[in-house]
Amino acid sequence: MSRSYFTITYLPKNCDVTLLAGRCIGILHGFMNKQSCNHIGVSFPKWTDKDLGNQIAFVSEDKAALKYLSQQNYFEMMAHDKLFEISAIKPVPVDTPEVRIIRDQSLGKLCMGEKRRRMERAKRRAEARGEEYTPQYVPTDTEISAFHKIPIASKNNQNDFVLHLRLEPTDSIQSTFNSYGFATNEVYKGSVPVLAI
Repeated sequence: MSRSYFTITYLPKNCDVTLLAGRCIGILHGFMNKQSCNHIGVSFPKWTDKDLGNQIAFVSEDKAALKYLSQQNYFEMMAHDKLFEISAIKPVPVDTPEVRIIRDQSLGKLCMGEKRRRMERAKRRAEARGEEYTPQYVPTDTEISAFHKIPIASKNNQNDFVLHLRLEPTDSIQSTFNSYGFATNEVYKGSVPVLAI
């Protein structure tokens, strides 16, 4: 079955593209949970190692779901206020290279803020057991490829968090994504086309 996509371009100059991407992904997350589906993937047509770019794309074999997603209130309000430009739904060009955009939670564990939170949690647990906490430093030689961080606001428990995303080329087309529209290291292997627009 052929896939289609639409793009949202953020129009303000010098806007916070990660914040706007997070809002768009939040809308997709709510939409996929309501529809009980996991077949819409997120792509970033202007992704570079330094920047996400001012555009996000949603890709699926289900054209009707894409149409319905593109008409969500937040997207229409932002388009009406001339902050977003929403494209028509278009077919994915044949022979477009594929990538997996992977939500890689292990990247978060390498960041200083996450390391600090984990140490504080370990200290609280040790104290609860009546033990003295002695942090262990274990140096790691982890090579990290370029990744991007997108802040997400959680509606359920008000705990905001960060999506750590990395890009991985793939030869196979798969259409199962997590509820944020991404692949994961293990369960979801969804891929999206490289839509260099």
